[in-house]
Amino acid sequence: MTSVYIKNGQNQSNGHHFDELDVDLRRLLMLLWRRKWIVITVMIIAFLSAFFITSMLQTRYTANSLLLIETDKIDHSSIDVDSFMSNMRLDTTIILSEVEVLKSQELGRKVVQKLNMLPEKSEAGAFKSLSVMNSEMDNSSVLDQDAARIVSSFLSRVHVKPVPGSYVIQVGYTAEDPNKAALVANTIVDVYIEERLNSKFRATQKVTTWLDGRLDELREQVRVSEAAVEQYRSENGLISGSRYEVTGQQLSEMNSQLVSAKSERANAEAKLNEIKKYANNPSAFAQDSAVANDKNIQELKKLETALLQRKADLSSRYGKRHPSIINVNAELADLRAKIRTEIANVAITIENELSLAEQKVELLEENLSEVTGLKKGENQSMIRLRELEREAESNRMIFDTFLETYKRSDQQEELEEADARILSYAAPPEAPSYPNKPLILSLTTAIALFIGITLVLILEKLDNAFRSASQLESRTGYSCYGLIPTAENPGKGGLGDYILNKPSSAVSESIRTLRMVLNLRNGQTEKDKPKVVTITSSLPAEGKTTLSTWLARLSAKSGEKVIVIDCDLRRPNIHRLMRQSNDKTIVDYLSGNAPLESVVTKDEASGAHVIYARSVPNSALDLISSKKMKDLIASLKKAYDLVILDTPACLAVSDARLLANESDYTLYIVEWDKTPREVVTTGVKQFSDFGYENLSLVLSNVDVKRHARYGYGDTAYYYGRFKEYYTE
Repeated sequence: MTSVYIKNGQNQSNGHHFDELDVDLRRLLMLLWRRKWIVITVMIIAFLSAFFITSMLQTRYTANSLLLIETDKIDHSSIDVDSFMSNMRLDTTIILSEVEVLKSQELGRKVVQKLNMLPEKSEAGAFKSLSVMNSEMDNSSVLDQDAARIVSSFLSRVHVKPVPGSYVIQVGYTAEDPNKAALVANTIVDVYIEERLNSKFRATQKVTTWLDGRLDELREQVRVSEAAVEQYRSENGLISGSRYEVTGQQLSEMNSQLVSAKSERANAEAKLNEIKKYANNPSAFAQDSAVANDKNIQELKKLETALLQRKADLSSRYGKRHPSIINVNAELADLRAKIRTEIANVAITIENELSLAEQKVELLEENLSEVTGLKKGENQSMIRLRELEREAESNRMIFDTFLETYKRSDQQEELEEADARILSYAAPPEAPSYPNKPLILSLTTAIALFIGITLVLILEKLDNAFRSASQLESRTGYSCYGLIPTAENPGKGGLGDYILNKPSSAVSESIRTLRMVLNLRNGQTEKDKPKVVTITSSLPAEGKTTLSTWLARLSAKSGEKVIVIDCDLRRPNIHRLMRQSNDKTIVDYLSGNAPLESVVTKDEASGAHVIYARSVPNSALDLISSKKMKDLIASLKKAYDLVILDTPACLAVSDARLLANESDYTLYIVEWDKTPREVVTTGVKQFSDFGYENLSLVLSNVDVKRHARYGYGDTAYYYGRFKEYYTE
């Protein structure tokens, strides 16, 4: 619901009314409690209706049997009779398949035949006799129209469902007689077991016949394939295993020898290249070279090292031309010549080794080429031979498997089991399954409760009146200064004297609170307190005149100098409320027919001054808007502590808006749980349109007991709950 805030002369839309959208569980429960009879009535009507309807329905009973599909009889690793029967895997798909078998027309027909169930006319009309029906079923694979209706009617009462997470299937039947329901449910599972056994026997016969023919074919295939293997061996000279293995071994050895020979040749070439590299520079050969490994060269190198050491010693003492140095150099030259000669000898030896290695490699390559050619020929022959052998072996394995299966098919004991068993037979049910009265009544009650609550919420939403200060403030944007309870049992003196007769009542306290809030909200000093207060409302009879009278009298009783003016020149009421005569009124003063002193009267009961009014509808607006009225208000403001202007309803005439401009503050009265919200917002808008800000609202005629049940947290709640604070 969109709230409209009226302030500063503008309409402001707020998409969320927080007072309505916030979920208050306590307030919701109190709302339901207030309208509890609506909910209770809806629930009682719904409960009685459901009870009456269920009592008229025909009672039916459902009996249930339990079937278990066996799992330990199925061998998934081999080909056997079970695989030929159903190719069955025990999973959810198989269980659902068995459920469909139990609900099939064929099984239903056999159960009907076994039980000799005669159709009732109420279910299928006129039917043929059972003997005629059985004759037609036996002579034809297709049910005629009447028989199909019988079976369909029967199956409509059969209930089959798997038990989740198991291999158990529940089979139920519904009938008017509990004994009949149990009998039919048990017959269904018995017929199912019998049919599984019959199916296995028929499958066994079919498999055995097929195996006989298939074994003859396989036996002939094995004979032909084995003969082909032997014939190919003889034609290609392939002795089983021996020659082929020798050729392969030779080829392997030759490959190894060839690799070794090539390695030797490579080593010889490397050594020869190394010797050629160091032939001209004997001192530069590596320590791990072939030259360094020669014993003669090693001895010569030691002598060379000794001569070099000797030369170094002599060079430190003699010059290059010294005879000792010359002799040492000559010895070194001679020694190095010997080293080169030894290196040449080593090179000749290695060249011979290289020549032998090359000859060996050439010979091995020729032999390998010859053996490889022979091997290729043998490989071609062996490929075909292996194909023939594989074919013969495959035929032999198939033949052995089928022979084993054929032997097992003769063992009828294993095939006589149905791979299913009955866990429990159905017993006649004690309680009917339809109608399920407890379930229906409980669901009906729950739905009725929901409907009742929904109806209460709808009625609450359709309620278009104000019940709390927060509602008023959030809707209009102006403060609510007070909630005035309803004055019950006014007693002697009427409504106007209520606060005088009961000064300690909740009503009197609410008026005092309103006066206190009015003063405090507008300033803490005497100067800032509002002296001229206009009181108005949207519609007549909302309590504005009563509030004006009560506020004037209580303020006067509190010691303030107060005057209240009846400014309603169309329907004046203050004189009636105070039970006084209105001979001299404000009309006389404003018209110039009487001085002010003559129209001001004193309320003896409270000490407040009052100016009454009389009805002059044709000239009311002119008098109210006259300069004399403005001057009167200004002069009274100086003479009195509080001037109260009781004005007409603002939606009826514009008097209240005119007088508000001459006032310090305006109290806008809204009758509790009665004045429509749109009316209030429209009335308040009239003031905000011309920028009037000094306005507050007051809820009047509050039913404190009902208000307390609504759960609002404002002051009037305490009037209901803590009424002992107020004495009458």
